Amino acid sequence: MGKAKNNKQEKEIQRKPWIPRKTGLVAMTIVSIALALWVGWQVVATEQNIGKGILWGLIFGGSIWLVFLGMNLFHSLFGGKSK
Repeated sequence: MGKAKNNKQEKEIQRKPWIPRKTGLVAMTIVSIALALWVGWQVVATEQNIGKGILWGLIFGGSIWLVFLGMNLFHSLFGGKSK
């Protein structure tokens, strides 16, 4: 009986997020904006085209959010809570 209780406690501990949701969203926002600015700057610096720089910056910054939201969807569909 003690072993079953320990397994249940271990499963509950494993499900807890390692950072709070708000902190994660702030970190994601900062990283995506930083990546968008960096990529945009690199495109403008090499091609001297501001339009392309903005476009590629938005693509790369948005791709972080696409991966994040896609993984959230994946986990909500296939990572259901076990009873």
